[in-house]
Amino acid sequence: MEFYNDPVKIDEYEKMCEEYDGSDLYEVLEKHLADNSTLLELGSGLGYDINYLKKKYSVTGSDLSDEFLRRCKKKYAEVSFIKLDAVSINMEKIFDCVFSNKVLHHLTLENLKKSFKRQQKVIMRNGVFAHTFWLGDKEFTMEGMLFVFHNRESLINLISEYFTILETYDYKEFEESDSIFIVAKNDKAA
Repeated sequence: MEFYNDPVKIDEYEKMCEEYDGSDLYEVLEKHLADNSTLLELGSGLGYDINYLKKKYSVTGSDLSDEFLRRCKKKYAEVSFIKLDAVSINMEKIFDCVFSNKVLHHLTLENLKKSFKRQQKVIMRNGVFAHTFWLGDKEFTMEGMLFVFHNRESLINLISEYFTILETYDYKEFEESDSIFIVAKNDKAA
């Protein structure tokens, strides 16, 4: 996590992401989430998705990095941002949707399951679970951060234990079909 609190490393990360375009993800999300819905973004990072999401939804941004939060609050003063861990999601507010873009891949399988259970509590009944993941079968640590790539079938099966899958969308971030966006309904919470 230290990587995401180092201003120099964040500047490097920003340069790497300059040409980011999430429009295909937004098109998928729009099919399942009505305009003006409340949306919690886990791991807002530099706010690339916030720029679009705030135009359609009532967005609350979050991150565990103080540096990312500082930059987002400066850039998007009209959006509420909070410091939040993607595992515990320690808050009482309920949202129509919880969204993340390449955030949950930093979690161990055990913590991913904990996050899913917690999301069942913060997503309203029949609300939307919407997250992107890396596809593959590797796991590694870089700069002290865990990166977990998931087998498509296993990931869908795991998410299906907590949510009902509405749509999957495979896409290219760096290589053909290296990523998946999964949209699901929160209808299995106890």
